[in-house]
Amino acid sequence: MSDAQERPATAPATPAVRVADSDREAVAERVREAVTEGRLDLSELDERLAAVYAAKTRADLEPLTADLPTAAPARPTTDTPPLELQTKSGSLKREGYWLVPAQITAECTSGTVKLDFTAAECPRREIAIEAHAKSGSVILVVPHGWFVNLDNATTTSGSVVNKVKGPPDPNAPVLRVSGAVSSGTIKARHPRRSFWAWLLRRPA
Repeated sequence: MSDAQERPATAPATPAVRVADSDREAVAERVREAVTEGRLDLSELDERLAAVYAAKTRADLEPLTADLPTAAPARPTTDTPPLELQTKSGSLKREGYWLVPAQITAECTSGTVKLDFTAAECPRREIAIEAHAKSGSVILVVPHGWFVNLDNATTTSGSVVNKVKGPPDPNAPVLRVSGAVSSGTIKARHPRRSFWAWLLRRPA
């Protein structure tokens, strides 16, 4: 028997599949999510992102997420209707647990509308708020890390005040506020610490 008959035929090698920019971005997003989940630290994030954007084939990308679980599917956000709060001289509040919709309207004549997002569930990255205050107040209370944009809120003789400070969390929601103030106030702020919380944190 000849050598050619003794040796089995070798299957041709499968060519490496090249990746597209969309493939790299999908893996990069999963790596960033893993940081917010506490699975990777920032140094690992930098290393893996560098490898993601240097990847040429799928074989280069696969090891970068091999030790990460599949991300949970996002919760549907189309079932929450817009929220409309209107008052002439009373007080309206949304606080405690509530599901934040994509659009909110807050209008007050001489009363107060308060939207407290501290304990709210917000599956969205952006919330549009239309706020109008004649001589009353629209108050927005947000957790640290959230971002509030009041650039599109105008005033005649009242005030538009943004006390939300500190660098925003890139994964936290953004409130984009538009509307107008006559002689009232639109204000965004963080939650106030209680007296007892302040007392416990005060140096001895």
